[in-house]
Amino acid sequence: MHQESKDSKWNFAALIADGSFFSIGVSFLESNTIFPALISQLTGNSVLIGLMSTIRNAGYLLPQLFVAGYAERLPLKKPLLRINGIISRLSVLFMAAMALFVAGRNPGLALIGLISANAVFALSDGIGGVPWIDMTAKVIPSNRRGRLFGIMQFVGGIGAFLAGFLIRQILASDYIPFPRNYGILLSLGFLFLCFSFAGTMLVREVPGPVRSGSTFRAYLGRLPDAWRRNKLFQRMMFTRMLYAFLYLSLPFYAIFARQRLGFAESDLGFFVSAQMAGNITAGLLWGYLGDRFGNRAVVRGVGIAAMLTPAFALSATALQDLGYQSFTMLPILLLFFCIGGTLSGMWMGFTNYLLELVDDVDRPTYIGMMNTLTAPFTFLPVVGGLIIQNVSHEALFVSTLIFLLAGNALAHTLPEPRTLT
Repeated sequence: MHQESKDSKWNFAALIADGSFFSIGVSFLESNTIFPALISQLTGNSVLIGLMSTIRNAGYLLPQLFVAGYAERLPLKKPLLRINGIISRLSVLFMAAMALFVAGRNPGLALIGLISANAVFALSDGIGGVPWIDMTAKVIPSNRRGRLFGIMQFVGGIGAFLAGFLIRQILASDYIPFPRNYGILLSLGFLFLCFSFAGTMLVREVPGPVRSGSTFRAYLGRLPDAWRRNKLFQRMMFTRMLYAFLYLSLPFYAIFARQRLGFAESDLGFFVSAQMAGNITAGLLWGYLGDRFGNRAVVRGVGIAAMLTPAFALSATALQDLGYQSFTMLPILLLFFCIGGTLSGMWMGFTNYLLELVDDVDRPTYIGMMNTLTAPFTFLPVVGGLIIQNVSHEALFVSTLIFLLAGNALAHTLPEPRTLT
């Protein structure tokens, strides 16, 4: 019992380091601010900019259904996470090399390289998603997971919040011109992601239950039945799908602020800091709500935060049209604050809600199914780019708001799993 308690504390600390350094690392290649801004300087095509966001999100979600079938047959997940983590970090190093050595001379080639490396990073992140969550569920008791994710996002959020000010200084510096400035940011991202990988490798994993004798074909054959027999999982998934319409506008807020509202490129650092401040504040709130009142409360709170995001964008447009340009910074910062809170809570709320619905053996199957069924919605940024090109930013934000309102309505029909018998 003493050894088990000692290992639990060690694993808690290792996972805090893993998740915290990961949050800091990805802030330097942030998919809603930094990366769209970099790509927008290599191409003016809104659809292509939206595609970059789709690659990042779909690449994370799409592999998980297939990885889950393999992961549920592995008693130990760390060997898979080791290989996958190395590939993931090398892809970020390649991005940095593209920005530092190629973008200035050959923007087209750099664009191809960045798209390719972004796809590898997203896919490797997605391949590691299911085994990482399953390993975490094995080594951390259920009554401490909310605290783990809350502290992880709080510590990582503080680091990423401070990173936002460093990002602003680098982008505002006259001594670090484009594209070297983005190359430095991506290099810093690579460094912190290496620290995160070390945290993963420090986890003391114990063998867990496996589905003996299962094949990938048998695994796929179980999916329709797994979907049909769990009605609550279906309702949860329909809620998550409606929440996923947040992606419709997500990569365009930073570009909207620059092109439509006239903000400077260096203000991207403020946007990153605001997003991370939302991640910090909401991370603590979601962790407390999840442990104290249940994860239904987290899912509902996330829906409200998501709905406020396009609402703040529309209010910024209204302020500018009314001649109050100097006041537009506040709703934009609140917008990114809500993005941070929404993204942290979306992952935490739905993942922990699901973990209380299924048993240990079925857990990888349902985690993979949850994420993969959401994956088609990550193509929404491409649709968003088409709406911008053919209509306007405002039409895009109104459309997003309508779907998120519907998601909020459905979220209020979800029961609390802990009260089910």
